[in-house]
Amino acid sequence: MNIKKANVAVPANSLISRLALYFRYTKPRVWVLLVYTAAIGGIMAVSILDIQSIMLVMLAIAATALGSAGSEALTNFIDRDMDSLMSRTKNRPLPSGEIELRRAVILGFTLVSGSILILVVFQKFYAAAFMAVGIFDNVFVYSYLLKRKTPWSIVLGGFSGGFPVVIGWYTVTAQFSLLPWFLFALVVIWIPIHVWSLAFRYRDDYRNAKVPMLPVLYSDRVSAWCISGSAIMLAVFSVIPFIFGFQTLYYLLIVLILTVPMFMFSLAFVKHPDLRSSFRLFKYTSPYLAVIFTLFFVFKVL
Repeated sequence: MNIKKANVAVPANSLISRLALYFRYTKPRVWVLLVYTAAIGGIMAVSILDIQSIMLVMLAIAATALGSAGSEALTNFIDRDMDSLMSRTKNRPLPSGEIELRRAVILGFTLVSGSILILVVFQKFYAAAFMAVGIFDNVFVYSYLLKRKTPWSIVLGGFSGGFPVVIGWYTVTAQFSLLPWFLFALVVIWIPIHVWSLAFRYRDDYRNAKVPMLPVLYSDRVSAWCISGSAIMLAVFSVIPFIFGFQTLYYLLIVLILTVPMFMFSLAFVKHPDLRSSFRLFKYTSPYLAVIFTLFFVFKVL
């Protein structure tokens, strides 16, 4: 009977659904933006558009996708007990029992190892080093070490989100530039706004799971000041690439227009620190980073 079972082929639809489950487990909604920033970082580093530069940008995209997906898989494993206590996350593959713990860990380590290995094989050692540091920061520093201990964990853990753009740059070129580090800083500043705004909306969930997010430990007004202050800092920092000569006047004009609603929503949130005003700021700032990076791409092409 065992032999017969071993010879039965796995149905195609079953295999596809299994792969889809593992893909969902890596939280692609989280890491797809990181892959996009890596692509833009690589594109900004291209000096001559040829087959080699295109292949290097594709290499950066592939490596970042592997590393980011693997990191999310490992953080999901670490956070599985917290996720089971939160209504927003209790149906994720690990809390719901859809994926075995052993397979979840193997998947995570396989993906992060592959992301570093592929860069080393192509002798992109700077990019590989930044990949390793980013994975370490996200998995160990943020998720394992700090997330359960301090509301400021996302500030230190946010550095991992900034590394993909640097990885993209150093996959294409080894030449130093301040540009990818400005973009790195934009991501690092944006992440706390995104996470804290979401935590403000679901603070009861985080409180039940005993996760010391900022809106859980501090009053609504203090949380509003921190989130809105970070949003204004992001708006101001978006202008710096123009000041240092990395962007044109057209970029500056567009950014200034984009920052007007951000200032308005930030001030409204401080004045009325409630769910409605926080969600408006969250909805506006969520695509803001992608828009800024798209502007860099457009003006690079032009």
